Amino acid sequence: MNSPDTGTRPLAEELLLLCADPADGRLRIPALTLSTAVAGAVLAELQLAGTITVDGRRITGHRPPGDQDELAAAVLADLGQAGEGRPRTLEHALRALTHPHGRATHHHLDRMVGQGVLTVRSHRFLGLPYRRWTAVRPDAGALIAARTAATLARAGLSGPTGLSGPTGAADPTDPADERDRQLAGLIGAAGLERRLYRGPDGAETRHAVRQLARDLPVPRAVKREITRRRSQSGG
Repeated sequence: MNSPDTGTRPLAEELLLLCADPADGRLRIPALTLSTAVAGAVLAELQLAGTITVDGRRITGHRPPGDQDELAAAVLADLGQAGEGRPRTLEHALRALTHPHGRATHHHLDRMVGQGVLTVRSHRFLGLPYRRWTAVRPDAGALIAARTAATLARAGLSGPTGLSGPTGAADPTDPADERDRQLAGLIGAAGLERRLYRGPDGAETRHAVRQLARDLPVPRAVKREITRRRSQSGG
């Protein structure tokens, strides 16, 4: 039987597939950091679609839910309840999407299982249940990582000249390239770059994704929220 085509998926699902071990496809998910990064990917997707507008740390505008999925619709409903007088911050939206129990992460994991992109098995450890997800295509994450690195190199964000300034080269005009920039920023915010872009050959890409994590509003908010959560957990 042929493996399902992972194609270009929502940013949140691509971020999860980046955690797949290239040998066996098992997802190795750093729960505390990645649940926040996946929530950020949901917000970045809404921003790319023009469904929300962002200015610095604030979500300054939004359109009605329309045909968004249930998770995105919940975000937009929350923004609607906030009213126009008090814009929601990105951090507020991130926290809403990670509770209870990393709901954005599990929403997308369950969706990929239903589509045959992942398999899931239930286990018990010391009497406690847990689930293990495996990508049907073990190379799915590696393909996404390679595509993202190629986009950064093509846009001049990584390569012999490196980044030219706070936002690197000129903003891309191709929506697919802008998606990859957002994904790269989320990779940097979640600290996945050392796993994905190893050694001297990956140095320029690592630098680029860290820069985008600092420059792009949603990844920057993700990074701040991860720092806050780590401080609270003492880790």
